[in-house]
Amino acid sequence: MSAPDLTELGEDIVVASTRLARMATRNVNTLPHAAMRVLGRLDELGQARISELAKADRCSQPTMSNLVQRLEEQGWVRRAQDPADSRASLISLTDAGLAELRSARHQAGAALAAHLSQLPATDLTTLEAAVAIVHKLLTLEPLEDTSR
Repeated sequence: MSAPDLTELGEDIVVASTRLARMATRNVNTLPHAAMRVLGRLDELGQARISELAKADRCSQPTMSNLVQRLEEQGWVRRAQDPADSRASLISLTDAGLAELRSARHQAGAALAAHLSQLPATDLTTLEAAVAIVHKLLTLEPLEDTSR
C-alpha cells in the first residue's frame, strides 16, 4: 500500500475505533468516561505523575489534578511521593480501582456482545484476527518521520 492509502486506512481505523468505543461505553454505569480513561491509562502504564496523565489525556494539569483527587476520594487511585522529586506525586491504580475498571470494561464488552451476536461466524473470525493485529500494532515502535 502507498503512504496515502496507509494514511486513509489509519484515519478509517481511528474513526471506527472511536465510534465503537463510544457505542460500547454509552451504557456503562459504573464509571464516568473521564475516570475510565484515567484508570485505563494507569492500568496500561503503571504509576505516573499527574503531568504525564494530563499530557496523555490531552487536558490541563489542573483538570487532571481535580480528576485524580475525585478518583482518590473514591479509593480508586493512590498517591505516593516520587522518589526522584519530592515535590511530585506518583499516581497508581488501587485494587478497588482495577476492579471498577474491569467492571466497566465488562459492561462495555457485554454491550458489544449484543451487536457481535448479529454477525456471521466468518465476520467474528475476521474480527478476532483484526484484534490480534491491533494488539501487534500497539507494540510497534514508530518509524522516524522523514517527510520533514
